[in-house]
Amino acid sequence: MNVRTMLGAGIALLIPLPLVLTTSSLLQPDLPEYVRGRRVSPVFTPEERSRFQTYHRNCGAKVGCDPPLGCLFDERARAIYCTDSQCFTDAQCPDGQTCRLLATARQDPVVRYCVPVGIRKEGERCVDISESQEGACGPGLYCSREGSFCGRPCSLDDASTCPPHFFCVDDYPEPLCLPTCEKSGCPEGQHCIRHEGGASACARVFGPQCQQTPCPSGQTCEFMHASRLPDRIWSECELRCGKDFHPCPDGRVCDGWACEQPCDPKGPNTCDEGYRCFQRRPSSPWVCHPDW
Repeated sequence: MNVRTMLGAGIALLIPLPLVLTTSSLLQPDLPEYVRGRRVSPVFTPEERSRFQTYHRNCGAKVGCDPPLGCLFDERARAIYCTDSQCFTDAQCPDGQTCRLLATARQDPVVRYCVPVGIRKEGERCVDISESQEGACGPGLYCSREGSFCGRPCSLDDASTCPPHFFCVDDYPEPLCLPTCEKSGCPEGQHCIRHEGGASACARVFGPQCQQTPCPSGQTCEFMHASRLPDRIWSECELRCGKDFHPCPDGRVCDGWACEQPCDPKGPNTCDEGYRCFQRRPSSPWVCHPDW
């Protein structure tokens, strides 16, 4: 075999090599993605989703999801269910929404979801998956897991990455600046309310001042808020009721696993300031509920 023949044979062998490499890469499954030690659930096709028995089924502390689905609390649906990711980038989301990495329960895989870009300012309360702009954080801000506050990303090693009256907390998927009012104090008529993760914020309080005055034995101090009213908060000394709990004391009725103050929607207003007579569903009793 002469040199020209050998060279031609060598080239003939090399030509299919890129095709072989390309085909091989296509056959390789995508490697799982991890962010800070937690797997990110991929975006599945409708056919792939149908293979998961737990897809869009309720989940929680005792009921898990088929991996790699994540157990996500969706404020819009008022439900916690098993799901995959919804997007990879902002380009896959509707106008006015952004693709965000959201933490899940049970240390399940986290998911990427399209959420609104909202109007809530830094240090205001927020909702992870808000129904509208009203409960969502503004551009460049993220809704923290700790306390549900809008905050900017920060460095745990550099306090100057947060503005005055904020501090950096190790949130997920990245550290965020959370508010604090414990040193600065609050305007007249407002109180410095402590929240999860060491955060605290000024608010007008409706209900008992149960952080200053502890609740009676067997009751817990609980707070509720409405994102559209960031300077207000509703508190109560919650007494649980229902299965495995004692009946409510006189003057209280059981509604949603908690003993509440009853009221008559047709009678005079007997609810405290900041509350209104409200019925959760047709079969529920009328009780005093935050006036939002």
